[in-house]
Amino acid sequence: MDLQADLPTVAAALAASLVAADGVIEEREKKVANDLGSEMLPGFNTLIFETLLDGIDELPSAVQLASTMKGLLSDDDKHKIMEYLAALASADDRVVDVEKQELQAVARGLGVEMPPVSA
Repeated sequence: MDLQADLPTVAAALAASLVAADGVIEEREKKVANDLGSEMLPGFNTLIFETLLDGIDELPSAVQLASTMKGLLSDDDKHKIMEYLAALASADDRVVDVEKQELQAVARGLGVEMPPVSA
C-alpha cells in the first residue's frame, strides 16, 4: 500500500509548530500563516491550521513530524513545505534564532536543504 501524506495538513502542522516556537502565538503570525498557506499550498485549510495551533501541546515536535513524513512526501512536496515555512518565518522581516533552529530541524527531518530565509 502506497501511503501519501496530505501536504496541506502536514504544512499546517509544521506551520503551527513554527508559529508557537518562540512560546508566543501572535494573531499577526496566525494571519500570515493562513494567508501564505492559502496562497502557496492548494487545499490549505485555515480551520485545520487553527485547530492544530490550539492543540499545539499535543502535537509531536516539528522534528518528529518531519521525520515521520519524510518517506510519505515527494521531494517536490518537501520543497513546497520548506518554502512555505521559510516565507512564514521571514514574514515579519526578522527570523529569530528559535525560528531558524526550527526550520533547520524540519529541513533535516525531511532530508532537504533549508531554503534561504531573509531576516
